[in-house]
Amino acid sequence: MASAGVDEKPRTIVLPLDGSEHSERAFRWYVNNVRRPNDNVKFVNIIEPVYTSPTFGAAMELPPLPDISRVMTETVESGKKVCQEKMHQAKAYNINSQAFLYVDSRPGPAIVKAVQDYDADLVIMGNRGIGTVRRTFLGSVSDYVLHHSHAPVLIVPPNATEAK
Repeated sequence: MASAGVDEKPRTIVLPLDGSEHSERAFRWYVNNVRRPNDNVKFVNIIEPVYTSPTFGAAMELPPLPDISRVMTETVESGKKVCQEKMHQAKAYNINSQAFLYVDSRPGPAIVKAVQDYDADLVIMGNRGIGTVRRTFLGSVSDYVLHHSHAPVLIVPPNATEAK
């Protein structure tokens, strides 16, 4: 069995972020269980675009254009803040990392695209611990990534106290 050292081939790890305790749990699991000195971690934060939808129609009034612009700016700034905080945390652990914002209304496909873009060796992500029936009807981002990623996907579930 090879020892985990600097002579090993560098790995690219994609770690999706959303600022939740679920993504924080996945990061902690990575740090405590599989981190290697020569890993390159790609933090990926998916933010949803702000746009007008034809479903608003006459039933609802559209927000004024400056409000849409303001909301998008706030969303991007919030996404940047999540990335910056995680980069500082990674630096404290001496982890080589970069952070990226993707604007997409579908987080699952966006994460899979990031996995392809960075030729990732592993994806590590948390999940919310929703029940099987609810996940079957609603789906989940982690399920989507698990079934569509070319790289292995490690899903870190909530611990017993978090799941309750």
